[in-house]
Amino acid sequence: MKFARFEIVNRLTIIMTLEEGLELIENYKKGLQKFLDTLPEQAVQIGSEMIKTLTMSSKNEIINLEAIEKALKRPPK
Repeated sequence: MKFARFEIVNRLTIIMTLEEGLELIENYKKGLQKFLDTLPEQAVQIGSEMIKTLTMSSKNEIINLEAIEKALKRPPK
């Protein structure tokens, strides 16, 4: 399954420009931030431990996206 996902990601990368990729990353980060902003409202329904887990996971995802952005913006060697 991971191999199939890798294949799809590689195919998407080939047809996506750098600017489009950066825009996609930025939009995804905004979506994650909106999710984080509304997460506390869900505490009663899903519980505080799940909130902590989702918050930490989302923040880590944002950090990973920022690292990808940085790498993409770096001039080629």
